[in-house]
Amino acid sequence: MLVHKTKSQQQIQYLFDNKFVENKPIPFPDYNNRYAYSNLFYWAHLEAYETAEFPLHPHKGFEIMTFVLKGSIEHFDTATNVWTPIGEGGFQVTQTGEGVYHSERIRKGSELFQIWFDPDFSKSLKVPASYQDYSQKDVTTIKAEGITIQEYVGLNNGIPHQTDNITITREFFERGNHTRAADESLIYSIYVINGNGMINQQAIAKDDFVLIDDASTIVVNADEELELFIIVSPKNLSYPRVRV
Repeated sequence: MLVHKTKSQQQIQYLFDNKFVENKPIPFPDYNNRYAYSNLFYWAHLEAYETAEFPLHPHKGFEIMTFVLKGSIEHFDTATNVWTPIGEGGFQVTQTGEGVYHSERIRKGSELFQIWFDPDFSKSLKVPASYQDYSQKDVTTIKAEGITIQEYVGLNNGIPHQTDNITITREFFERGNHTRAADESLIYSIYVINGNGMINQQAIAKDDFVLIDDASTIVVNADEELELFIIVSPKNLSYPRVRV
């Protein structure tokens, strides 16, 4: 199965007098009256036209990861009580646990993903909140034939995380055709950061979102250098998905 959403088919939301715009390949469930899939609960892509700040607000239970694609942000939470800068290429992992308040200041010209994972609320609500930030140098780079892979979370870099059985990569494909094996028990969630081409015969362009499952191979045809952000997660969970 392949599901394809262009940017216009995603939820678009303007914030803070149009200083920010978000397109959401996975919106909050109450917007579309259905729940997200696998252990992915929410995914937003944000662009900042001006510097602005999300005021202090609460979270609990979720594991929230923020990836700075361009520019910089600053993060504050009540687990650390400090403002922490995160530069381009860096990311943060917040395990909201029993509960935490946090705030984010997004600098003009910045672009980022914020992604919420469901790590099993029967366990995550019982542990204290924690936060860790990482810079570009903490990202593992792997070079394959015609592909450069930057691994944030996975088998090669040892970044600790609560949510089991996920890999998160940012991948750069040279122009041409690229084929890789896929696991039919996994779901491949793919955001097109830049470029044009095809994935499994589906035409793709910047800011498109593609979900693939029940596939034994993934074929990427890059018309030019193609930059993809890919999350691999299990099709089935061993625990009930959170309902909020």
